[in-house]
Amino acid sequence: MAFFGLRLPDDLAARFDAMAASHGGRSALLRGLVDQALRRPDDEVTVPSPRERTTARVEVRLTATDVERLDAAADERGLKRTEWIVALLRRRLYGKAPPPRADRLAISQSWRELNRIGINLNQAVHALNAATMVDSRLDLVREAARVASFNTEVQGQLRALGKALAGDTSYWDTPS
Repeated sequence: MAFFGLRLPDDLAARFDAMAASHGGRSALLRGLVDQALRRPDDEVTVPSPRERTTARVEVRLTATDVERLDAAADERGLKRTEWIVALLRRRLYGKAPPPRADRLAISQSWRELNRIGINLNQAVHALNAATMVDSRLDLVREAARVASFNTEVQGQLRALGKALAGDTSYWDTPS
């Protein structure tokens, strides 16, 4: 059986352990998450081939004005000149390009926020379930408002992720 190890900040590990306690422990929850991720029919699972070493060199002659515009476009995306050209070519050749650094930061921040919200939402739903019991002292209206608030946050973060991804795609697309 394969072993996967990872390091997490202490606060994140403590929150994960709290969640994992009701799912049979760390390993059981991680196995379930991996299994769930690989069973999604809408996601295409591909095994990446080993990274091909770049050995070919292409030389292009440009005017000084073209180079200035190229440098400005690359700087705007937080890329070096060569990175920008390679990303553009790969988008046209393979239909995809990596998001620029700024978008990757926005995407990773949104991912962390969605993860945090998901944990809070899970806790709120457990509280809602507990509030429906006869001897519960929890305020059902307050807990329902918390769930609605989390839903609003999730929708905002999903819009931010969509903008980051759609903006990158539209940037690299050019008329055929």
